[in-house]
Amino acid sequence: MRLLLIGGGSGQQPRLRRLAEGVSTVVLCRAAVLDWVHQLHENDAVVVLNDDSPLERWLAAAHFLHQQWPLDGIAALAEIDQDKAAAIAEELELAYHSPETVRAVNDKTVMRERLNAAGVEHMPFRQVSSITELEAFQREVGGPLLLKPSRGRASTGIAVAHDAGELAAALEVAMGASAPRLEPSPPIAERYVAGPEFSIEAITHRGVHYVFAVTEKFKDDGSKVETGHVVPARIPQSTSDQLVAHVRACLDALGVERGITHSEVILGSDGPVLVETHLRQAGDSIVQLTESATGVNLTDLVLRQLLGVDLAALPEVASRTDGPHYLASGAIRYLTPELTGRLAGIDGLAQARAIEGVIHVDQLVSDGAELNGLQSSYSRLASARVEAKDADDAVRLAEEALNRLSARAVASS
Repeated sequence: MRLLLIGGGSGQQPRLRRLAEGVSTVVLCRAAVLDWVHQLHENDAVVVLNDDSPLERWLAAAHFLHQQWPLDGIAALAEIDQDKAAAIAEELELAYHSPETVRAVNDKTVMRERLNAAGVEHMPFRQVSSITELEAFQREVGGPLLLKPSRGRASTGIAVAHDAGELAAALEVAMGASAPRLEPSPPIAERYVAGPEFSIEAITHRGVHYVFAVTEKFKDDGSKVETGHVVPARIPQSTSDQLVAHVRACLDALGVERGITHSEVILGSDGPVLVETHLRQAGDSIVQLTESATGVNLTDLVLRQLLGVDLAALPEVASRTDGPHYLASGAIRYLTPELTGRLAGIDGLAQARAIEGVIHVDQLVSDGAELNGLQSSYSRLASARVEAKDADDAVRLAEEALNRLSARAVASS
């Protein structure tokens, strides 16, 4: 079986080739993600396009690859260029998400339109390009507003305006969003929903959404950047069921029929509200936390799905038809920058690693990096991931490891 892989995917691509005999791959990607195409030499071919290549060039390259190495399937294991994968799949008649679904998932303005039209949610929102438009929207809906890039990533460019006096600053944050491989997109303003945030880790197979975990999130109040996670979420079963049912309805409305999803949701005073969903596996080691809590590796499952395995026939999948169940717990916490200048080093890494139950402690940015506060997920300095018998113990253990870490800074030159 030969698959066309669009974009990066890091360790998932070599892992796919090792899952079964006779699996081969060709890669089509933009230059900016070539470093995330691991084990280049293992592919039958790797074609790299300029980042600004039009869709027609992607389609032409895909046709060439299909002629040279006949393709049986297609996958985009990361978020970038999923729209290209959908267009290529439609052109070559390969199974993948529809272009409409990819657009609805990756563009938050379209997502809001689809969810409201389906009656799943009733969220006031508007795409804005000026302070005049934003002020008009705030007068119309009242209350605090949340602003973010309509096609943002990594918690970049998110800002809350609690009143009219904060609108201009919030719009500047959303319009000035900057992160690696993040293309500019117009901001979207929507009514701010206060409440705890969770994510739902699921795999859809033949239109059925199998849910493996509800993740509890820890977030910075100002930037909304995630500072930790624990699986399972420490909530009543009735609340978990409510979140799972809502996300399933959202995935239906967005047309998701296959593949892994990572859906973020806020539990507001009027019920759950979808923040965003993704047609990829979760980042921030949530896949590993889910495996610690359930014994199931989601990456292997979705890669096996790409190879044609009927996931519904697997007991570990079929048992999640009604929702998740757990064996233990996993948690991760992040060291966030509280200093200015340049990072001189992080102390306590070895001490944190020595704590029983700690699985990984990693420094995430290099010494010498500029410290500009918590602007996005890329700003976080270190992480500590743990396993424990239950969620309370996992959170306590992760915080204990985090408390061993401290950052040092020197003045910028």
